[in-house]
Amino acid sequence: MTKNTGFTLVELVVVMVLISALVVFVMFRGGGNIVSPGASSQQLAADLRYVQALSMTRGQRYCMLLTSSSYQLATDTTNTCTIAVVHPSTGDTNPITLDNSTLGWSANLTNAYIAFGGKGAPYNDATTALTSNALLTLTSGGTSSVIQVNPETGRVAMQ
Repeated sequence: MTKNTGFTLVELVVVMVLISALVVFVMFRGGGNIVSPGASSQQLAADLRYVQALSMTRGQRYCMLLTSSSYQLATDTTNTCTIAVVHPSTGDTNPITLDNSTLGWSANLTNAYIAFGGKGAPYNDATTALTSNALLTLTSGGTSSVIQVNPETGRVAMQ
């Protein structure tokens, strides 16, 4: 007696239907390229930490330029935050656009940027260290996330 091994046609059709249903579910699940405000805030906080790490490892001031709809990494070699730095995830110097979100910051960031010195301390311009917490607020669809930068240690934390 010979025994045939393999899958039946019914088993193959059932597996193909299940895989097709899974593919359709994944395609329509996320609604496209919409990024949640929480994810954008976490990316912004990570980029602030990256700028701080650059400052400490390279011994020079790096900063993040802020606008209401984007931010950009830069270096502060001439006492102005103008020389763009390559962003590690995009591989270019273009600003990071905050789709469907608005970025705001506390009044102590008077020049619309935050800089970090060679020891990781935060500055609000070329020479003035922060004296109070810097707050960056990302708002999208009625929800807000706040990122706080401590003036003494430069610790970046989500609130």
